[in-house]
Formats: sequence, structure tokens, C-alpha cells
Amino acid sequence: MDHAVAGLQVKQIISSEKVPPPIGPFSPGLIVGDWVFLSGQGAFDPVSNSITTSDFAAQADQTLRNVETLLEAAGCTMDDVVSCMVHLADLDDYAAFNAIYKQYFRDPKPVRTTARGDLVHGMKLEITVIARAGRLTESATAP
Repeated sequence: MDHAVAGLQVKQIISSEKVPPPIGPFSPGLIVGDWVFLSGQGAFDPVSNSITTSDFAAQADQTLRNVETLLEAAGCTMDDVVSCMVHLADLDDYAAFNAIYKQYFRDPKPVRTTARGDLVHGMKLEITVIARAGRLTESATAP
């Protein structure tokens, strides 16, 4: 299927040598216009291409570093994130996740949905992100 319009690429793949390749038939991330969409990211170590720990906090930190690295490859930062979908293998990790998550995002934090999910390859969490490239220059608050 051709994803070009009038000779322009509509979808641009985001990748980085600092993040392991996807474990399935999908893109790690896409840039579509001003929007950045990241596939669900897990705690895969960029050197070994595997999950190297079962410790929840270490997995959460690695997952968020992988998100950060892919955003940087797209020319974005964590400040550009507008939405996160978080799957936790165990909802008992919710408070621990919040403690780590808040270290990566400044106010205003992105909207977020958190759900329990059965995850593959020993992942204890998976995070899907949507970001907007570029900075807003005016307040979104109505007068």
C-alpha cells in the first residue's frame, strides 16, 4: 500500500539504534504530520535486546528510558507527550509505577489510562505514547 500523498511521505518510521527493534511485525514509532505515535514499549535492554530483570522498578525505568530515546529520535522530548496508555501486569505495582513515572514528566503531565494486562516476554509493564512535535506557544486555558 502506498502511503504517500502528492509525493510526500505521510508516515515516517521512528527508530533508534539505542532501542531494541520491535519483537513483532510493527513499527517502533511513526511520525504523522506533527504527531508522534510510539508502539507499546517495554523494558527491553538496548544491548541484549531482552528483558534482563524481573524487578518492577528497574523495568519501569528502562521502559521510560526507551520511550524517551524514541521520542528523541523523533525530535521530541517527554514534555511533548500528550497521552500515555499504560498496561501493568500486576495492579499492585500501581503506586510504585506512579513514583517512577512522575520523575519523567513535568507539569502539566500527559493524560493517562492505566489498565491491567497480560504481557509477553516477561514484561511487567508496557507504555504506548502519543506526542505532539513542537512546543505550544499560547495557553490552552480559556480566558
